[in-house]
Amino acid sequence: MFKRTETMSIQDFMNRPKVEPKKINIKPIVKVSVVAGVALLSLSFGDVTLASANAINGVITAKVVNAFDPLVELVKALSYPISLVMMLGGGLLIMIGSSDKGFSMIQKAGLGYIIVQMLPILMDLLVEIAKSL
Repeated sequence: MFKRTETMSIQDFMNRPKVEPKKINIKPIVKVSVVAGVALLSLSFGDVTLASANAINGVITAKVVNAFDPLVELVKALSYPISLVMMLGGGLLIMIGSSDKGFSMIQKAGLGYIIVQMLPILMDLLVEIAKSL
């Protein structure tokens, strides 16, 4: 668990024998595989593997889209109570005689609620448009 430490003088440290690094035999290996109709090209050098940019791009896109899922769900969950309060306020304005303001508030709350509930569809649309560019 604990490593032993060795204490030495600066002169001993500076005069210690040099350790040569190990030489590694690296042979490049090229692999082409097809996953779900997409050709993946990977180039391996020993323990290091480089994948084609197309495969990496798809993974990054999926991770970025999935990273926003909790935020989108939170906004969708909050949209119902907020729109309900706005519509109730619009109803109260209609009751006290400001019918133009009341109907306008109800209309805007309803439209805002529908747009917020459609956010996932709009996000998917934007991602597909970005993929085609």
